[in-house]
Order: sequence, then structure tokens, then C-alpha cells
Amino acid sequence: MAGSATLVAVEGPSAAGKTTLVRTAARRFGWVVLPEAFDRLDPAPSLEFDSPEHLLLLEETLLAEEARRYGEARQRCAVGRTVLADTGFLGPVTYTRGLVALGRSPPSVARSLERSARALLRNGGLGIPDLTVYLATSDRERARRAERGRPRHPEGLFARHEAVGALERRLFESRFSRALPSRFRTLSADSSPAALSVALRRLVADAPSTPAVQWEGLQLLRALGPVAAPRCGRNAGPNR
Repeated sequence: MAGSATLVAVEGPSAAGKTTLVRTAARRFGWVVLPEAFDRLDPAPSLEFDSPEHLLLLEETLLAEEARRYGEARQRCAVGRTVLADTGFLGPVTYTRGLVALGRSPPSVARSLERSARALLRNGGLGIPDLTVYLATSDRERARRAERGRPRHPEGLFARHEAVGALERRLFESRFSRALPSRFRTLSADSSPAALSVALRRLVADAPSTPAVQWEGLQLLRALGPVAAPRCGRNAGPNR
């Protein structure tokens, strides 16, 4: 049955309600929850950085964890369990792209990270979900949730996440959805978690019946296009 062993990622900006939706849907429908990479690291690294080298080390650490969680997800799917991932597996790549566009990272960091991601994709150590659902929320609602959810969403980092998230949304809704239209959907988060979980279940039931394969992950990387120079012409300095 379509959706009986599907790998689904819920994407969206910081404080969009991804974690709440994933946990609610998994509890109601017996699916497996896969926490985001950062939450799996112990000890958790700081998300602050003071040099391009520091940023690259942070993002490479997160990318390595993405590879581990992807492998675990596919193992669960192989025994018939639908897996809900709190964010997909190319997050370090898209987030670093956002930092470059904002002038908070030099392009060299994004290029190096994408080389690592491409190598992982080619050898099967990384992949993409069978379905990605982008959770769309209003700026006002995210700000309210961030205020209520501190210290998970500290003010300084939330502002940075918001700026990068706006750029990531364009990637998901334009380039990624055009590259693999059957594997991307948008879900408006203007309902309760319970109602959203039902809507998510409908999307999962209609997901492609075949798992995503290697060439599709590589196609998404190609869809990003070349890494452009920082918009404001700055290199990565202290992240403040």
C-alpha cells in the first residue's frame, strides 16, 4: 500500500511547528519519529561561529549526522515502518547557501560542503526523503512560538534562522519542487496539530510508491545551481 513504508520529511522555518506536527502524527498513526540532526548530537555544538573554518566544521558535523539518520530511516522503512523526519537530510547544504546569500559566509564554505554531500549521495551514504512536506506559517505565528519556546529559539539565532529560512523556502517551493514535483508538497500550518496530522496523513497516502533513489538526490543538488557571491560582499566574520 502506498505510504506503508514511506520516508517523509517535514520542513519549514524555525518555530514553524515541525517538531510538534511530527510527534503528533507519529503518536496518532504509529509512525517512527526521526529527530533533527542537531538534536541527536551529544554534546550539542554551538551554532555560533567566528570564522569560515569554524562554520565549515560545524556544518560538516551536521552533515555527517544527517548521513547517520538517513541510514537509520531507511532501515526502518525496509521493515515496513513509515518514518517522519523532523527536517530533511540536505539541511546543512541549504542553510549554508542561505548564509552565503546573506553575506555571513564565503561561497567556498558552501562549495566544500556540497562536494561532501555529493560524495555521500554517490556512494549511498546519504539520500533524500520519498516525500518532503513544507510547513508554511506566518511570520507573526513563528515569532509568537519563538517567544514562547525560548531557549530553543533564542532571539539572536531566531533572527538569523528567519532570514535564512526565507531563502530556503524559495529553494523548496521553486527549484526543488520543479526538479522533483511528485516528491514535494506544501502544507499550510493554520490548523491545530491534530488537524494538521490528518492532512499530513493524506499527503503521505498519496506519496510516490517508489522510494527516492540516488540520482534524485544528485538532481536536487544540481537544481541549486552555482554558489553565488555573498549579496552584501562580506566574508564570514563573527556570527553576531
